[in-house]
Amino acid sequence: MSVRILLTNDDGIMAEGLNAAYLALKADGHDVVVSAPSGERSGSSHAVTLWRPIIVKKVLMPSGAYGQSVSGSPADASRMGFMLLNEPKIDLVISGVNNDTNLAYDVNYSGTVGAALEATVAGFPAVAISVEKELPYDWDRVGKIVCRVADLYKGWDIPEGVTLNVNIPQKISADEFFWVSPHHATPYDYLEQKRLDSETIECVRYREKSERLHPQETDVWHLTQGHITISPLIPVGAHLATLTRLSGKDPGAFPGA
Repeated sequence: MSVRILLTNDDGIMAEGLNAAYLALKADGHDVVVSAPSGERSGSSHAVTLWRPIIVKKVLMPSGAYGQSVSGSPADASRMGFMLLNEPKIDLVISGVNNDTNLAYDVNYSGTVGAALEATVAGFPAVAISVEKELPYDWDRVGKIVCRVADLYKGWDIPEGVTLNVNIPQKISADEFFWVSPHHATPYDYLEQKRLDSETIECVRYREKSERLHPQETDVWHLTQGHITISPLIPVGAHLATLTRLSGKDPGAFPGA
């Protein structure tokens, strides 16, 4: 069934993954509009632009279609899309396809996920899609998976306020989606430091290539098994056990009370 799809990302409007997704979705019969950052914005998380103008410009994409180029963050591009292009109404927002995975704690840094979350909090169904880094990318295969997600989404009956985060491995071992939780551990990062003078240090953050084992049934573990993973994420939440334990209880006297 054809749906109207807003396509966005964090790699920029000229990125291969976005244009491959556009061509695949159009070929599958969907009505697709594009609103994406004007350039690379990876690692932007859910940042937004405040107190300064956002420039929106119609540009020709490598796919041969015209899209909306946005000067701000991925979340800005998503918002400019569903605010300016929502006639006729957008049925689904897809952010991606990102040219590397967004797993575990990295969902908190990801501009790809941030753009999808921005749509979710505004009331639009939204999916972030990423593919494990590989050269060259098999965009035809990835495009078919994007279309499968778009075709199946309505039947999944996803509650309002939930974003889906999809990750595609290089080598797929099973012809199905695996619904999983993100791995909880923080990234294995380290800082390389260089003293510039007595008061200044230059720091560069690197990602450690870790061989540590990941718990089974998480997104990281399933991806290592060649599984396409989907994790349902919530943009806003609370620790329910703590709320239940402390709700209605006297927090104690305040200073000066």
